[in-house]
Amino acid sequence: MKNQRTDIIEVCWELFFQFGIKSVSMDDIASKLGISKKTIYQHFKNKSDLVEQALEWQINHPRFSFQSEEVSHLNAIDQYIAFYKFVISQIENSCDSMRYDLRKYYPKLWHKFHRTNLSRFQTELAQNLEQGIKEDLFRPEINIEWISKTMARFYLNMAETDNVILEKEDISNIEFHKELGIYHLHGVCTNKGIEYFKNNFK
Repeated sequence: MKNQRTDIIEVCWELFFQFGIKSVSMDDIASKLGISKKTIYQHFKNKSDLVEQALEWQINHPRFSFQSEEVSHLNAIDQYIAFYKFVISQIENSCDSMRYDLRKYYPKLWHKFHRTNLSRFQTELAQNLEQGIKEDLFRPEINIEWISKTMARFYLNMAETDNVILEKEDISNIEFHKELGIYHLHGVCTNKGIEYFKNNFK
């Protein structure tokens, strides 16, 4: 069962994700929750403390995980399709300001958050590939380490401005991400896997 502290973290993260950290005030968070600012300060010292604890919470409760109850029971291709749908939902609701604000105002927190996400996501992608091989959906000769590393770094770095991977219009292009998903599955799937995803990847 969730408690009030968790409710505050989840709501503030949603607001940060949609509008950026700098533009979201403690008043905004309190209003969204229907509580007073005093109640928020009973759980968090200040906004910086709230941001830090929200990031820590997100590290332990990622927005998407191949190991989640909703996804872990699926076969490897359906897991990847669930990931693709998650990416699309994030594209439609994300705000560039949050990433920018984290890097500018909370650089140490950002680096910890980013490194942890990279490591976790690469591990989960590797597990997805291993599962697909066991299910005879993915080719046994694929290089799991390199594919998982490349995909994790691509998806978690594609919006970085230091090393431009994709133009902004490509990042938000849903058709682009669909083609990328098809490209990936064609590359790793057996004939059995290709037939399966052709019938299920919409």
